[in-house]
Amino acid sequence: MAWQLGAKTELGRRALTDRGFRLWALALAHVAVAFALTLVFPLWLLLLGPLVLGVPHIASDLRFLVARPPAPLTRRVITYALWPLAAMTVLRLSATLGGPYLPEAELALGGAAILTVIWLTNARRSWRIGLALVLTATIAWALSAPDAALLGFAHLHNLVAVGLWCWLAARGGPGHHAWTFGLAVAVAIVALLSGALDATLTAGFSEPAAGLDAQTMALTMAPFAEPVVALRWVAAFAFAQAVHYAVWIRLMPQRMSGRQPPPTWRRTLEGWRRDLGTPALLGLAALTLSFVVAALFDAVASRHAYLTAALFHGWIELAVAGGLLAAARGLEPRS
Repeated sequence: MAWQLGAKTELGRRALTDRGFRLWALALAHVAVAFALTLVFPLWLLLLGPLVLGVPHIASDLRFLVARPPAPLTRRVITYALWPLAAMTVLRLSATLGGPYLPEAELALGGAAILTVIWLTNARRSWRIGLALVLTATIAWALSAPDAALLGFAHLHNLVAVGLWCWLAARGGPGHHAWTFGLAVAVAIVALLSGALDATLTAGFSEPAAGLDAQTMALTMAPFAEPVVALRWVAAFAFAQAVHYAVWIRLMPQRMSGRQPPPTWRRTLEGWRRDLGTPALLGLAALTLSFVVAALFDAVASRHAYLTAALFHGWIELAVAGGLLAAARGLEPRS
């Protein structure tokens, strides 16, 4: 219906016929909505985003990075990277049940997943060795302060999705359309961190959201900063997380549909069923519902449970980004 209404305007008609322009317009619209929600309801955005959109966005993550990885990567290569990430998830779940918390092991396993994809790409051997050395040095440096490194990863991984979408979208259309989206995200984050919007953010953070309060989030997302600065970082995270969800739930399916007209809901659902299978699709729907129902009793605990289970997905995004970077320098036949 939205596209039918839009078709009555000149811009709407162009969006229907020009796929690159439609992706650009959708991307900027999502940036604007995420920015507005961050200013007015930052805590609710942080609470409800993971509970309602978390599982669907991970499903899209798996669909477009594992089931249908971007060329020249293959499903076999990405599947190998899932093993260390499965071990990482088990370690974190064990920690929540009373086992030891091992941030060093999480970093090592995440680095192993990225290294696996880089090494198994059919890229020039010298380039793969160079990237592997840089990655190994980075992980070694991160191991000197593992908690800080994991916090940095939490902030960074939201932007990795933005970069992946810009890269993939630029392949199939005008590059300036795709990278304008990345620029808009960067400008919004700079605006939030600059302090120019502190008065608005203070009002937005004034009331807790079903038990999720500003002080707790500030200590979690920016323990290194003074209270006012910490709230800026929390706001930047809330905005980047909302954009991250938009990329995987709305923008990536539009980019990967391969059709010039906008896909219908029926065609979109059929694509999900084809790529993931009906049982997996029903299971993901049930999992989403379970987090929502659990949130009715303890929203903060339900959010925490989701974030613990979802730890692995950001490393998949980094692994695919590493594989695409490796392949960017050219491929060579394997002997």
